[in-house]
Amino acid sequence: MNKLLITGLFVFCSLNCFSTCIVIYIAENGNIYVAADSRRTFIFNDGKDKRKFESICKIHNVGNNYFAISGIDDGCLLKAANKALKQNSNIDAAIKSFGNTMLERYTRLMIDTKIFYPDKFKHFLKDGLASVSFFGFQNGVPNVIDIEFLCCLDKNGKVTTTYRIRPIFEITVIGISRDITNAKREDLPTAATREQNPELYVEALVKIEAKMQPLAVSEPIDLLELMPNGSIWIRKNENAVSY
Repeated sequence: MNKLLITGLFVFCSLNCFSTCIVIYIAENGNIYVAADSRRTFIFNDGKDKRKFESICKIHNVGNNYFAISGIDDGCLLKAANKALKQNSNIDAAIKSFGNTMLERYTRLMIDTKIFYPDKFKHFLKDGLASVSFFGFQNGVPNVIDIEFLCCLDKNGKVTTTYRIRPIFEITVIGISRDITNAKREDLPTAATREQNPELYVEALVKIEAKMQPLAVSEPIDLLELMPNGSIWIRKNENAVSY
């Protein structure tokens, strides 16, 4: 398979991997609650905008370290995150290793995309390449870190890719979040729900996007509670496929 075709498959089939909604929340009780929709969308660019869907679990772990991903080439994101966490016991070192691995891959992919698929390349300049959240506990303290991959052009028009790391102190949403951001107060879960039932709070936020963006975000919604001494799957889709 030639380089042009390989690049095209990554771009077209992965373009809607941004179409997800994953909410990670550090609750007042000190636990971490995660809600993730389960829809994976593929777009086949044959002039008819054909879409294919499959149901997956978007919450992953290596030992006590968990992560969730949204972005282009999500299969490689998963593989690179798994490898980095297995090879590095320190989470900061693992994230740095993961970032450097994906930076190299994205640079090659975006150089080809700019040459062969310039219209699609503009999409990545505007929206970025991926967002990945790592979460767990360090010495009994909740630790949530987002890493975002971006693409840009330097002053000479050369493709460059970068990543930025951001610690999260309360809540983060990766994937689609605009309907949550723009929701009316009465459409958001209440403060009482957030404080007393944090698992319902994160689920309700994902449901907002599922209602407004049904082709991109869809139930069932996986729910995970992380505690300093373990984890509980409140709900997990047993029919999810591996990817």
